[in-house]
Amino acid sequence: MKVPPEILSLIQENKSFLITIHINPDGDALGSSIALFLGLRKRGKDVSVITKGDVPEMFKFLPFSDVIGKAVPDKIFDVLFIIDCGDIKRTGLKDLKAKKTVIIDHHLTETDNAGVKWVDSGAGATGEMVYLLLNSLDVSMDEAIATNLYTAIFTDTGGFRYPNTKSETLRIAAGLIEAGVDPWKIAQEVYESISQGRFRLITESLSTLERRGSIAWIIVTQEMYKKTGTAAADTENFANYPRMIKGVEVSMLFRELDNGGYKVSLRSKDRVNVAKIAESLGGGGHYNAAGCELHGTLQEVKERVLRAIIENSDGSGN
Repeated sequence: MKVPPEILSLIQENKSFLITIHINPDGDALGSSIALFLGLRKRGKDVSVITKGDVPEMFKFLPFSDVIGKAVPDKIFDVLFIIDCGDIKRTGLKDLKAKKTVIIDHHLTETDNAGVKWVDSGAGATGEMVYLLLNSLDVSMDEAIATNLYTAIFTDTGGFRYPNTKSETLRIAAGLIEAGVDPWKIAQEVYESISQGRFRLITESLSTLERRGSIAWIIVTQEMYKKTGTAAADTENFANYPRMIKGVEVSMLFRELDNGGYKVSLRSKDRVNVAKIAESLGGGGHYNAAGCELHGTLQEVKERVLRAIIENSDGSGN
């Protein structure tokens, strides 16, 4: 994995930078964008980072998470960085003004045609790519940057359990630990600091578990949010739970949106490329983790997704 020289040149030759990430940001998007913000600031750059919506409560432990704003700055930046997604539409933001655009992403799908693109589906996380970028810029790796990058990599590899965990992933993680990261602290924050409301939401959603052969799914409704005092950000990792069942190859979370549609998150073990399935439904993602947004009744959406799984894989449900 090599940093494109065009990106290094753009950073060296320009002064003002805007960083943005996808809607409903996860640990990779947040950690990568904050680390890039801090790294560019070290290089004396004028940098802003924004996202649509709030930083999820579970990631507010990240150093400098409060630098992420929601208001679109009324200025024209030299360079816009789109981090952890390949399409500006996925940011949910409008009127982003910049002379140049750079995409840094590791998803298999959703690549915009505009600007300079650095897309590496072999990277375990976008955090790995930002780590290499900062190293190429000779940015010193302090504890704050390292903690953000480690969290980005740790969360997108499922705590180094998923197939995207490679030897290079662990080498980078080791370097971040040497820079001051406390692995146990991050593991606690990510996996062992669940609010009581979120814990109740987990139990509510697990009670909806359905299975059809090697496919299993759970549901989260708007009513569940009201009952437990939670929000969409509290569903992080929910799609993984049905995949834990022995014999299940594809798991799904159907999350009801406030506009009446459903966000569908798909996860797989080894045999099924859920990015291909999600792409057939207008979404995208990774081989083992992808998603899309569909409209219709819950039953209509479920049947549409199940058909797509059968048509795009050998996951017949038998």
